[in-house]
Amino acid sequence: MEKRITLGTAGHIDHGKTALVKALTGIDTDRLKEEKERGITIELGFASLALDSGIRLGIVDMPGHERFIDHMVAGASGIDLVLLVVAADEAVMPQTVEHLEICRLLGVQSGLVALTKIDLVDEETLALAREDVAELVRGTFLESKPVVPFSSVTGEGRKELLGALGALAREVSAKRQEGAARMPIDRVFTMKGFGTVVTGTLLAGKLTLGESIEVLPSGHRAKIRGIQVHNASVKESMAGSRTAVNLQGVEKSSIARGEVLVKPDSFEPSQRIYAHLHYLPQNRKELPDRFRLVVHWGTTRVFGRVALIDPAPLEPGKSAFAQLRLEAPLLPVFGDRFVIRDFSTNRTLGGGVILDPQAEPYRRRIKEDLLPWLRKLQGEAPQERIRYFLWKQGKRGDSASRLAVRSQLGVDDCLKLCRELAERGELVEYETESHAFTLRDRFESLCRETLEAIAAFHRENPYQEGMPKEALRGRVSEPVPEKLASLCLSRLVEKGEIAVVRDKVRLAGHEARLSDEDTKLREDVLRRITEGAAMPPSVRELAAETACPEPRLKNLLDFLAGAEEVVKVAEDLYFARSVLDDLRTRLVRHLEEKGEIQPGDFKTLSQATRKYTIPLLEYFDRIRITLRKGDVRVLRERKS
Repeated sequence: MEKRITLGTAGHIDHGKTALVKALTGIDTDRLKEEKERGITIELGFASLALDSGIRLGIVDMPGHERFIDHMVAGASGIDLVLLVVAADEAVMPQTVEHLEICRLLGVQSGLVALTKIDLVDEETLALAREDVAELVRGTFLESKPVVPFSSVTGEGRKELLGALGALAREVSAKRQEGAARMPIDRVFTMKGFGTVVTGTLLAGKLTLGESIEVLPSGHRAKIRGIQVHNASVKESMAGSRTAVNLQGVEKSSIARGEVLVKPDSFEPSQRIYAHLHYLPQNRKELPDRFRLVVHWGTTRVFGRVALIDPAPLEPGKSAFAQLRLEAPLLPVFGDRFVIRDFSTNRTLGGGVILDPQAEPYRRRIKEDLLPWLRKLQGEAPQERIRYFLWKQGKRGDSASRLAVRSQLGVDDCLKLCRELAERGELVEYETESHAFTLRDRFESLCRETLEAIAAFHRENPYQEGMPKEALRGRVSEPVPEKLASLCLSRLVEKGEIAVVRDKVRLAGHEARLSDEDTKLREDVLRRITEGAAMPPSVRELAAETACPEPRLKNLLDFLAGAEEVVKVAEDLYFARSVLDDLRTRLVRHLEEKGEIQPGDFKTLSQATRKYTIPLLEYFDRIRITLRKGDVRVLRERKS
């Protein structure tokens, strides 16, 4: 497979970036009329270059003017190499410095310097420019990289520049191909006969002809009608490629630069982000808490405020953990880099790396719990990401596929790590089909809560054999998936702590039994219900007559109903079993002789008032003795 690397040009305005790209590729990246007239780059330009090594460079030509710094940041996001362009006749200028800082903040780790316009200077001036560059790159990722003199006019240095680019490109690791596709959009346009086209650098995964995609944060869905990589039509584009995608089913006006092309249902937009922030040393003032700034991420920018985890102002040259509260949604993931700028002075303040793209509203009281996790996320260990994102999910845990997206891991790698952690006793896998895991301490906490909930139910309902499973799920502090709840019950059964009988659970050894006091109450209640015949006292009336609290009495009546000593006919009406058996016999006999019965006839038959006859008729309907037809009841046919 051809290795694809993205190269970005950076540097001060009018230092010859676009001319250099044209000299290397033959492509003029200034395509706008205004760019031609003014002689400056305004929008991002794109070209490609096939190196002798077989590596293909996708080139992003970035504007040098300070007014278009947001375009520059958009172009620098996702590049693998930077070609810092410095004109020999002017040497290092303000935008040279700022562009290099931005590349450092965005995590660019390799590149080189091209000293352009050497045809305009003598040897002494060129030497001074070299010294200026050496001082600029000291202590940066470019310190030991090549500095190549070059002329776009004479072609001098072209061979050396191509050789240096080839050597660096061979050292760069290709972007990972696994994982969900993600491509920040840097251009949107319409092609006659094709429709909407978007371009960008594919950061992860792959895009395939004919598949469905999602545009976030707007949420539009579309189908991939065509793909081009470096102006050649292909069936799929791999991570690292400069890619143009022809979309079917979405209008150009519905999409904007800065949105992201993704695999559907894989990512969620966010307006709160936990990050590790670096404040540049050249800033003259401290960065105060809640400061409003501009966040440049991917190919877009949004306004937001920085909430420092430590509320003390951030000093120049220092770093800190912070939450970014954005005024519009982005689609960041763990490990993404960003730049922050002061919108009032148009200066770059610093940047950082995203640790948690889906942060909850930050409150000072959670600082002590949060800080240790954020420190761990700074490290390279992917296990810490898995632990953190499971910790955030609480007892319910998460699937390996969702953890992979949040942790920026391949699904197979994530599943392997989860199972290794499970073997070490740190995780519990509770669903093998979707490979869902939860932290062991959270699982054990769920088991303890479950035991406590069952014990509390027994105290509140001493006459009941057990607690309904559905009621149990509502008693724990947070809802959990059904399979996790089932595994918890199974573990408790294995340990001999509970028993499960049909749809009810109880503590091991629990028996529904009556105390001496309740035994006396039972006798009193049964006597009153039996004496009431077809008009027994209601629950409320029984509570008043026996001086027993209504909830406790209701529990006793339900216990007696379970023991078949009484029958629950309505929510507040319980009848003696013998009374109902006698009434049922007389009702069936009447229907066999007469064929039907009206409510008034049943009132006479039962010798009860309407308060009782209607619930009784509905009860006999429920137990399938009678069938209602209009205003009468008939005997329900029995299957032979």
